[in-house]
Amino acid sequence: MSSLRNIISAVGSKVKVLPEVARALESGRPVVALESTIVAHGMPFPQNIELAKEVSNILRERGVIPATIAVKDGIFRAGLEPDELENLAMAGEENRAIKCSTRDLPLMASISNMRRSDETVHWGATTVAATMRLAHAANISTFVTGGTGGVHRGGELSLDISTDLIELSRTPVIVVSAGVKSILDVKRTLEVLETFGVPVGAWQSDEFPAFFSPSSGVKAPSRFDDAMSVASAYISGRELGMDSGMLVAVPNRDPAGENVEKAIKEALSEAEAAGIEGRDITPFILRLVNEKTGGDSLRSNVALVKNNAKVGADIAVAVSKLQFNSETTAQSIQLPDNPRDASLSYSASTFAPGKDSDKNEVKSRVVCVGGSVIDIVAKSSANDKMIIGTSNIGKVFKSDGGVARNVSEVLGRLGDKPLLYTSVGKDDGGEGIISRLIDCGVKTSDESVVFADGVTSSYVALLDDASDLVGGVADMDANQHIPTPSAAALSGVEFVLIDSNAPSRVMIESAANAVKACASVFFEPTSVPKAKKICENDSFIKNVSYAFPNEDELFAMSNTNKSVQGQNASDEFDHVKHAAASLLGRMRSDSSAHVVVTLGPRGVLLASKVGGPEFSVEHTLFPAETISKVSSNGAGDTLCGAFIHALLNGADEKQAIRFGMKAAILSLQYEDGAISPYI
Repeated sequence: MSSLRNIISAVGSKVKVLPEVARALESGRPVVALESTIVAHGMPFPQNIELAKEVSNILRERGVIPATIAVKDGIFRAGLEPDELENLAMAGEENRAIKCSTRDLPLMASISNMRRSDETVHWGATTVAATMRLAHAANISTFVTGGTGGVHRGGELSLDISTDLIELSRTPVIVVSAGVKSILDVKRTLEVLETFGVPVGAWQSDEFPAFFSPSSGVKAPSRFDDAMSVASAYISGRELGMDSGMLVAVPNRDPAGENVEKAIKEALSEAEAAGIEGRDITPFILRLVNEKTGGDSLRSNVALVKNNAKVGADIAVAVSKLQFNSETTAQSIQLPDNPRDASLSYSASTFAPGKDSDKNEVKSRVVCVGGSVIDIVAKSSANDKMIIGTSNIGKVFKSDGGVARNVSEVLGRLGDKPLLYTSVGKDDGGEGIISRLIDCGVKTSDESVVFADGVTSSYVALLDDASDLVGGVADMDANQHIPTPSAAALSGVEFVLIDSNAPSRVMIESAANAVKACASVFFEPTSVPKAKKICENDSFIKNVSYAFPNEDELFAMSNTNKSVQGQNASDEFDHVKHAAASLLGRMRSDSSAHVVVTLGPRGVLLASKVGGPEFSVEHTLFPAETISKVSSNGAGDTLCGAFIHALLNGADEKQAIRFGMKAAILSLQYEDGAISPYI
């Protein structure tokens, strides 16, 4: 995945990428480019800004970040702040916005070198062509617009052909529109696109649409029935080295189409009589048609743009998903900016065994202390809303679990050879858990695993139709026998992970012994009550360097009140930041400390202690990628294990978070267990 630095520099020194857009691109989240001509010149104020906001909301609801492309005072922009978007919306009527095609980009850039006597903002409102060029330069692969340019009527004589077609032939961006604008020659436009080798398809239709109308009388070159087929075709073209874009034409089924088409024919005649031509013809026709149809054209235009945004958002998500799947195999997830190869594979491990020791002493760089559990997950059918208080149709899955066991499996699959301290029952379940862990590369010893009388711990989880946890029941008696690693046993160990399935005494002594052995302590809470109880004990929390709570566990651990802190919050994460800072104040004081808060679909918040006793707290939010979630049961444990793996391989905490989130997606999309075997 491209680094933030590369994303920003890709379009040259004059570009300014909105931070939100840059973060999304950096993390592989879907982004959709939007043109600025439709805002400045496509319709009057305030309808234009209202539409711009509605389109942005449509994209965000589908997990996509909008990026309006424009030129502001000679600076190329990928993404605008809300106040800038409103300024652009007023600029057209105030004659502060120039329609800007590809050829105009270098000319517009020269504006930044001219000093103005006033503070008036001047805009270059980008057309389809210019938007494609800047979107591609910023690594944005999907672009939503109203309609595209083409061959003008009579173009066989005038050679009046839109630059949009040229740009489609040389810029690999998916353009989602309502087809070729109906004031153009649809048939000749498609012939030119064929000559240029541009893939063209109609969305769920065999007929190519004509902007306002779903019917043009011209057969579509191909048909796309879903977003994944568009994404697959686009990715295939890129893999073949094709530099052309792709046009997805979405029929506008607004009922006003026929009335608008009639008005367009009348407006074309009036434009010809008035001598209107070139770049001025489109805004002239659209304004005249709006007058003739009593606002039907404006309403239809708004409807088609919003419909295109829905389709474009789905396509952007599909492209992101395919690109991620092609890049996140067991051989290809790379640690960010890490000089060593740290792919998700055994061969990438930098584990180096210690000195020879007897068979009962296994040296590892990381030790995990905590529960091994048999997980039974009951998931309600995705087709039916869960009804509490009665039986629900669904599926039941049985797999190995337990936080320390899960983290150990992740580390084992990544080649880090962790040593696990745990206890299981003297039953088939316990023997099976240990055997499968060894197969995954996890180390055990006679001292680290206790086979206790009775059955292995078990946990039953109930997930709703959205795969979110509704509730659970835990039988954890076997965990009372989890052994404590001594300070001598932890000699040479870099990281010790402790989960709250272990008895309080074991957690406190394990953390103290880790600090004596100069190891950093990681704490993974397993429930709100357990997290609250152990963190009330200063002798434990003072030795913790890294904590991995979810939001509810964080408030319990920090003894802060979510509702009270959220009342006057300046942003939605202020209460989380306050709680994390409060917890950091009680964590290890003689070294850096970090709290990694998992926020579900909102992402991950990293809170880091900076400085000594009079420390400050740095907060970094990592937005979550929009994916089709199957189960959230082992995602947090995967994040933690991959985070530790990244640190072992030289990454810093921010790089480790990004790596961990990518690995967590694999477990989120795995149905048959807590941890994906594809890590």
